[in-house]
This record gives sequence, structure tokens and C-alpha cells, in this order.
Amino acid sequence: MDGGNERAARALCPPAQRHKLRRLTEFCTRHRDAEVPDPYYGGGAGFEHVLDLVEDACAGVLAALGAAGGGRPAR
Repeated sequence: MDGGNERAARALCPPAQRHKLRRLTEFCTRHRDAEVPDPYYGGGAGFEHVLDLVEDACAGVLAALGAAGGGRPAR
């Protein structure tokens, strides 16, 4: 999500729920990028960087979910 995507999402989101919107990169623990870049402009290295960011952030999301209440998926 970049700044434009975030603004669009916030415009569509009910005001009472906007505090729940977060960028995926906020969950990164090893990378400091503010947004996930478009990999098409970075060649093979761009795709690798995006994959590294997403893997890092997803690990952070899972850790946050686990810390927030057990992290077990709903059935």
C-alpha cells in the first residue's frame, strides 16, 4: 500500500473503523520501508525485495495476532 492507496482506503472506510487500517510494512521487524514498492520497476531484484518485505511483514502480523489473543485461526 502506498500513500494513494491508503488515502483511498481511508476514504472508503467508516470513520469509526479507520484506526484499524495499517500498512503492511508497519509489521516489518527487519526492514524499514514505509511502503511495499511496485516490483515491476525494479527487475528481478525488485521482486526479491518485495518478497522479503512481505515475508517479514507477514511474520510480524502473525506475531501481533498471537500476542493479541492466542493467534489461533477461526474454524
